[in-house]
Amino acid sequence: MINDKDRLYDKEGRSFAITHNLKGDSITVWVKQFQANEQKRQRKRSDSVYLTHEILSWHRDDAKNITLAKMEAMAREYIRQRNPKGLFVAVPHFDKEHYHIHICASGVDKTGKSLRLPKLELQKLKKEIQQYQIDKFPELSKSIVNHGKTKDKNQEAGDIKNEKEFQFKLRTGRDTEKELIIGMLKTCYKMAISKEDFFLKLKECGLETYERSEKIAGIKKGNMKFRFNRLGFTEQRIEDLNKSFNRVKELSASRENKQKNINRNR
Repeated sequence: MINDKDRLYDKEGRSFAITHNLKGDSITVWVKQFQANEQKRQRKRSDSVYLTHEILSWHRDDAKNITLAKMEAMAREYIRQRNPKGLFVAVPHFDKEHYHIHICASGVDKTGKSLRLPKLELQKLKKEIQQYQIDKFPELSKSIVNHGKTKDKNQEAGDIKNEKEFQFKLRTGRDTEKELIIGMLKTCYKMAISKEDFFLKLKECGLETYERSEKIAGIKKGNMKFRFNRLGFTEQRIEDLNKSFNRVKELSASRENKQKNINRNR
């Protein structure tokens, strides 16, 4: 895993290795430190987990948007959220454009407490690291996964009802165009500060819009058209972006006027 040289480097021969709470630059040295840290375990059992193998991966359709810097940033943020007191080694793998990161984590942190995550905390971690990706790298929209149980009848349009089905589609690359577009719309909407900015971000993600009755009505993909309202993005929902934007402008203008009045009265 860690020293699989055939897949450790990208096409330009580049790679990286993250070592957290570890010294040295060789596997032999790291192993000794993992073993020494294991001796701190507070509760020892015959079936204790000494190391865990964890993976961060991205959909193959996001390969063109993945960079070493983005992968490293995601790995470091994952370690920070996972447990900064743990011992970690993380390296990327480049396998037929299926880019992913292997992470070796100690079974206990530096104080001897278990790094094991209960199911609910693991789900929380998955959601939070994905939100970090959405906020920092919205262009990786095809790698968004619907974590958690099936939503209720009020779920947003386009959400896959079954997480297992959704993840299967991501692994096999059989997502429908509609599902991919909805994922990108959600990402752009969360990042947009106004209606105009929303449309601009769609363009930056390679989504071509089309007009109807002199208004932008939806997304055009080849010979197919997808109307915003049928994708869960009604006209009102999009207009709501401007409400927040206008409120910020009003507050800013109000502060400027107050400052001008103060300056005049001096």
